[in-house]
Amino acid sequence: MTSIHIDGLAITYGDNTVISDLDLTIENGEFFTLLGPSGCGKTTLLRSIAGFIAPARGRISFGDRDVTGIPTHRRNIGMMFQDYALFPHLTVKANVAYGLKARRVPRREVPGRVAEALERVGMAGFADRHPGALSGGQRQRVALARALVIRPSVLLMDEPLSALDTKLRLQIRESIADLQRELGITTVFVTHDQEEALALSDRIALFRSGTIEQLGSPTEIYRSPVSSYAADFIGAANVLPVSVSQDAVHATGEHVAVMLGGTELRGVRRTELAAGEAFAIARPEHLRLAVEGGSHDATVTPIAGEVIRQQYLGHRQQHRVRLADGSVIETSEPASAPGFAGGDRVTVLFPVQNTLVMAS
Repeated sequence: MTSIHIDGLAITYGDNTVISDLDLTIENGEFFTLLGPSGCGKTTLLRSIAGFIAPARGRISFGDRDVTGIPTHRRNIGMMFQDYALFPHLTVKANVAYGLKARRVPRREVPGRVAEALERVGMAGFADRHPGALSGGQRQRVALARALVIRPSVLLMDEPLSALDTKLRLQIRESIADLQRELGITTVFVTHDQEEALALSDRIALFRSGTIEQLGSPTEIYRSPVSSYAADFIGAANVLPVSVSQDAVHATGEHVAVMLGGTELRGVRRTELAAGEAFAIARPEHLRLAVEGGSHDATVTPIAGEVIRQQYLGHRQQHRVRLADGSVIETSEPASAPGFAGGDRVTVLFPVQNTLVMAS
């Protein structure tokens, strides 16, 4: 297993700085995800780790080995791409064997290692087929076998699931997770899909304009976002503009009371606050609806609203509600919870502990 150390990394394209002075350590055997929207720098960082892009400054090390100036083929990495990158004229077993031959692995070892790799990904019965005779999911399994057969120190994946349909994505995602944990290979995974990141990762680096907005475990990033950007990108979130008074700024303790329009909203202080504008963040699954004027306890803030839309999704139901100040929020509740139709007057219950208040 190999750790990855990135120190003061800067990557530029002409006058455009894509990544600036990045420091990051990826631990031995870790499944580490680079998450963010298109153009945020995550793929650029992955390609720099692979050796495809030379940094303007900084250093990349695999363990104690500085690989910054070492070409890609000498870094002992396995690579999976979005478009499979298989040779169409070669059979499955020849595609998987290609990396071994390029590394001059003794010829007598090649058939056994290829068979083992194909067995691991459930493709042992397809060794003599060509890529054109395979489904998208099967081609990606072959690509995974080809990446693993060389026994890499580091496995790099550039949005390998984005070309697959939903069912196949789930199947391949589970295969990747199982194999990574079984083999213990340090893995860097690039995606813009927050569900993939949450499901697969030991840690996630959420990127924003070439910098890391937040770094942490899936639980940390989901439950304790450091900004409205992080909260909105990881999962669904209701982001509400609120105002902070001087009294609220100087209040002691983690709880804080802010104003949502003309209504007091209580929550947890997530960042340092100044008087003026701020955000309150509440996830749809944390909110509950009650009949207008119903009873409640001190653990929630009740805010009046009107249902705009209700959707029944089988296991859950979702409501869109317009609050008294005009803000529109989403709620997500179990299917067994009371349902409300469009036009119903309701009370939205904001749990104090799950309403996060942070600087704008």
